[in-house]
Amino acid sequence: MYTQIGDVVNIIFDRGIHLPDFDLWLDSRKKRSYGYISHAHQDHFAPHLNPLMTPHTFNLVRDQLPHSNPRLLDFGEPLETSRYSLSLHPAGHCLGSAQVLIKSKLTGQSILYTGDIKTRYNPTCQPIQPVPCDILVIESTFGSPMFRFPDQKDVLQQLLQTIKRWLNLHITPVVLAYKTGKAQEILHHLQNNNLDVVLEPSIYEITRRYEESGIKFPRPFRQFDGSVDPGKILIIPPGKKSKEILKVVPNKRTIAMSGWAAHSSTRNRVGANVALPYSDHADFDDLLSYVKTVNPKKVYTVHGFSDLARELRKLGYEANTLVDSTSALLQLSLL
Repeated sequence: MYTQIGDVVNIIFDRGIHLPDFDLWLDSRKKRSYGYISHAHQDHFAPHLNPLMTPHTFNLVRDQLPHSNPRLLDFGEPLETSRYSLSLHPAGHCLGSAQVLIKSKLTGQSILYTGDIKTRYNPTCQPIQPVPCDILVIESTFGSPMFRFPDQKDVLQQLLQTIKRWLNLHITPVVLAYKTGKAQEILHHLQNNNLDVVLEPSIYEITRRYEESGIKFPRPFRQFDGSVDPGKILIIPPGKKSKEILKVVPNKRTIAMSGWAAHSSTRNRVGANVALPYSDHADFDDLLSYVKTVNPKKVYTVHGFSDLARELRKLGYEANTLVDSTSALLQLSLL
């Protein structure tokens, strides 16, 4: 499946990133014997037999790994093998989200895989930690100039104004936000502004696990039980299951918090009365800024737009985009 020539090692990109010489899978979506899980979103992991992740991530996904033997690593704690050393560093995306730094013991060269990252303020997880490296593999979910998010404080102020206007009209505000990470961010912000919030059951359970991990919320919250009292706000995840909840909530309006709302070409996919550009990912400029801070010799972008790699090449970086395919091979000067 791969060949090694001189000081060059191949990376296989197939529903995740494989470093064959290190016998290591990163965010594989297929079950593996040994795999690293960067964070608790389902598009980034599978029920590996021996998964590696942070304790906070495991607390969020433990029900989905019933037969696994996890290795839990705190931020900055080294893991040593005969071929490489490895450490995890905060990614700012959601609770427990981590970048992984892998350093060759033969040459001292390093590769950093970011997983999903957020460089802006997130009150419910540790802020991102830039990690210098030789080779950077970085997400590019919003790696296009189309996606330049406004100031986060301005978006959250617009959310508050919309919700308060609806409440004054005796309308129940329903906020659509992904159940792990973004929902807790929005909950924290609303509660900080003395608003009462009701949570869809899956969001409620995840938020309780956030509390188990030491994250404190400004006010109590309760689980949705079929009704929302006047003056309260409901947070639900987007998707088919939530449509059933919306059927039983009278006199409501929906407001979606999504990075896809940042551009007219993708705003309609959100499906809400109002859509605001708020994301738990970095936008185009945030990604460029992060690359400049890390200052790698080579950059590879994954999980998104190729525009990011193109722009980085204009800035003088050796940058390419990885495309997910069964036999895609990439040669990196790592060993």
